[in-house]
Amino acid sequence: MILENIENTIVPEMDYNAHKMVSYTQFSMWSECPHRWKLAYIDKHKSPPSINLAFGTAVHETLQEYLKLMYHVSIKSADEFNIHLDFQERLLKLYQEYKDQLNANFATKDELVEFINDGLEIIDYFIKYRQLHFSKHEIKLLGIESPILISPHEKYPDVKLYGKLDLVFYNVAEQKVIIWDIKTSTRGWSKYDKENKLKTSQMVLYKRYYSEQYQVPIDSIECKYFILKRKIPDDPLYPAMKSRIQIFEPTTGKTTINKVVKQLQEFIEDCFEGNIYKMKEYKKNPSDKTCKYCPFNDKPELCDKKS
Repeated sequence: MILENIENTIVPEMDYNAHKMVSYTQFSMWSECPHRWKLAYIDKHKSPPSINLAFGTAVHETLQEYLKLMYHVSIKSADEFNIHLDFQERLLKLYQEYKDQLNANFATKDELVEFINDGLEIIDYFIKYRQLHFSKHEIKLLGIESPILISPHEKYPDVKLYGKLDLVFYNVAEQKVIIWDIKTSTRGWSKYDKENKLKTSQMVLYKRYYSEQYQVPIDSIECKYFILKRKIPDDPLYPAMKSRIQIFEPTTGKTTINKVVKQLQEFIEDCFEGNIYKMKEYKKNPSDKTCKYCPFNDKPELCDKKS
């Protein structure tokens, strides 16, 4: 029944003329600083591209292509896939696209070479230990970038939550859906990252609304972060620190889901009137933490950092 429901589900296209779209990225940004969200989504001030963004996207797409070949064609086809070349071509293409947008370089040649080499190290490690995390035994790949498009607030039916799930698998023996979210990180997630409820709420929302969108019992869904580390210590204290792969399963129980859904609905209530943005003054949350990586940190004409 689970497979049948998923296969028979047709997710509609987003109608941008009739609906407003929200995403986990928007929700996360608003949760940290509503004013930053306003600058980005109402005032349309763009965040500049970065080498980290290009790198993360290229790694995502290359590993997804490998797994698509592995599950939908054969392991032999996946192993014959020139995964090194694919990654390098994707990264360089994205870098050029972002460079054209900026009309300027945003990384040095040495930095670009470093990121390429880091990506190749990740790929080699992934291939070497692939069997530990991705097996074809009793496992089906149901989707890559599987969409969800759903109204998370019944009083705001024209505000749609849109997301794409990196990898969705089905464990035939256990009759479980497994959602993987791929993350790239410089050195992996720390204890603080794992305890950061806002950071881990992405999978909480995906579990809740994948269940609703595809008519899958929520208890039949598992969620995991597949974290890929660019750097590992030269002299690690523990063997696990040598790994470039980190698996983290966030808490996604009923209490956690209800709390995050309520916060998402509060975001919608704060920012929307029907299907239009509320034109108002949005709260600023200045702090060392929230301002450090804000793209508007050095633009006093947009943010004076006063609450």
